[in-house]
Amino acid sequence: MAAFPAFKLGVLLFKQLSKPLAKVIVTQAKQHPFFRTYFIIPPAQLYHWAEVKGKMYLMNLGKPSKVAKLNEQMAIELGANLMGEVLIFSIAGGLLLFEYNRQSLKEAKKEEVRQAQVEKFTNDLNALNEASQQYEKQIEYLKVIVKEIAAKTDHKVDLDKLKPGGAMNNKNNVNQTDDNSKIQNQSIVHRAINYFEKTVKGTNKVS
Repeated sequence: MAAFPAFKLGVLLFKQLSKPLAKVIVTQAKQHPFFRTYFIIPPAQLYHWAEVKGKMYLMNLGKPSKVAKLNEQMAIELGANLMGEVLIFSIAGGLLLFEYNRQSLKEAKKEEVRQAQVEKFTNDLNALNEASQQYEKQIEYLKVIVKEIAAKTDHKVDLDKLKPGGAMNNKNNVNQTDDNSKIQNQSIVHRAINYFEKTVKGTNKVS
């Protein structure tokens, strides 16, 4: 079950509370002489002037020589409405910006995790490649040793048996079959060592 989206619920709740909160702030501002004089009435008069100019221009009524100002009560009501809209828009814009930054950080963390996984995968491949090269060197070294020992014991060595999937199973001998099945599950180096122990050393004991 997915986690309850508490953050999104909080954002939605804050959006719903922004309107009554803005209304309370505007009401208090209307009653305060300083805010009423400098933050409510001037924006209302400016908005009224721009609205009258725009309407007359769109209706081709010419340019008014002077736009009559609103009375104080009308200016206060209009300015209060404007302030309320600005507050609501500012809150919504702030929440939107905050959510955008939060999502950006989330995506950045995902990308960081993905890059770490890619780097780990690359390192693992490099380690496997180095291990494979080491195995190849060990195999070549073992082949040289086996050849030298075989030359001293006059034993003919079939190097094909040292290869993966080589003919190391003797179907006529049950015990040998069990041993070979274990050897096949081992690495190439272990197969070479087992071959040397059972074949070359066994020949020396018989002789």
